[in-house]
Amino acid sequence: MQLVGRGYCLKYQIVPGSNSGIFISNQEYPFMKYLLLSFICLSCTSIALAQSNEGKTATTQKPFVLIARLHALSNESAEVIRLSQVADEAVKATEPGMLLHTFDQDPNDPLGFVWTEVYADSDALIFHLENPPLQQYLADVSPLLDSFTVELYGDVSQESIEKLRATGTPTIHYRSRFGYIRDLTPQTEQEILALE
Repeated sequence: MQLVGRGYCLKYQIVPGSNSGIFISNQEYPFMKYLLLSFICLSCTSIALAQSNEGKTATTQKPFVLIARLHALSNESAEVIRLSQVADEAVKATEPGMLLHTFDQDPNDPLGFVWTEVYADSDALIFHLENPPLQQYLADVSPLLDSFTVELYGDVSQESIEKLRATGTPTIHYRSRFGYIRDLTPQTEQEILALE
């Protein structure tokens, strides 16, 4: 398809891969010209709206990763570990949207720790931030740290990012440019039985 002149005529090819086509001019087929232009405009608008809505859905419905890096003050690592274990147990018991929650120690620095968290969606992060056991953990562990930063990886809603930053925690959001998430939901009866 090709627009020629200032909207006075169009060239539209009917059979893909052939040289035959229809030439629609302003004088011969004005109705066809406007019908075709209307179709093109509506198609472009529909595609743009779909892409816009796709982005909005993705930010709230996809799992994503949060990495929290903590560094304990000297002689406080044992207490940081104890408090973190209590928080981990509370999160496991109260947050079904937390798909993975691990607390790891830096192999090169005994005072360095990393929380790795996978959330089902942005609403799960908001729930986590508002969860009383997490709020108690942050109140108890913060005085024992000399640094605490967060990195977000993936599609995360702006609302959840703002709530996280409102805690005063330095946060960097790495937006996904491409990738995929496998559906790990068991599909057959055998897969379900194998999990039991």
